Amino acid sequence: MPRALIADDEPLMRSLLKERLSQVWPELSWLEDAEDGPTALARIEALKPDLAFLDIRMPGMTGLEVARALTTRTRVVIVTAHDNHAIEAFEANAVDYLLKPVDLPRLARVVGKLREQLSQDPHEELDRLREALRTLSAANAAGVTPHADPDTATPSTSLAAAPPALDWLQVAVGQQIRLVHLEDVIYFESDTKYTRVVADDCDGLVRLPLKEILDAARPELFLQTHRSVVVNRRYIRSIHRIDDRVEIELKGRPERLRVSAANHGLFRAM
Repeated sequence: MPRALIADDEPLMRSLLKERLSQVWPELSWLEDAEDGPTALARIEALKPDLAFLDIRMPGMTGLEVARALTTRTRVVIVTAHDNHAIEAFEANAVDYLLKPVDLPRLARVVGKLREQLSQDPHEELDRLREALRTLSAANAAGVTPHADPDTATPSTSLAAAPPALDWLQVAVGQQIRLVHLEDVIYFESDTKYTRVVADDCDGLVRLPLKEILDAARPELFLQTHRSVVVNRRYIRSIHRIDDRVEIELKGRPERLRVSAANHGLFRAM
């Protein structure tokens, strides 16, 4: 039975997150909560829970600082009210992050990822990483993907300069690297030098600007919704026009993508 700990300085937030986690993962066993960063760090190091859900803004230490200081194998999920902390969560080796207030569909996806990781032996996870990098390297030798050296690559390995025919992406998801085919990406979301990659069973990051990915992709595959987001045409279910707004409904995803006014014309005929 997996053991979990929640650290948040707001009792109501701790209670709400625990309640929703219990709905999607009733087998979780709960350890004593923490109300500040130093207490969270001390309890995680002493109790070695399987999972820790850490709020970012806590007295003493932030959740990110706690995650960076851990020496245990505890898998960390960062909980925050601001989505601009996603990159920092990734760099702190968190498995994923949750936005407050936590919604059940997003939480269920994170729980699915955690269940999968907990079911694997740590040595198996390392073997999967090495195998993924060997696959990528072999594909590169055939002229399919950029170079990736399996002996030196890490979960934050970046794509090299994008070649004319980019088919596969190395997507960092927590401490794993997932290989995602470009055609299976539902949408990309840019954040400076990183790009978020959202696919059916993957939500992670590549250390590559969105422009470089699009320069190497087939131009007919993706449409730009606004400056920082592009969507795969194959995953557009319908277009919704609400007053002066245009929103894209996606296949298999609960969120809708907003279309900037400058790009309304791309979707007018759909």
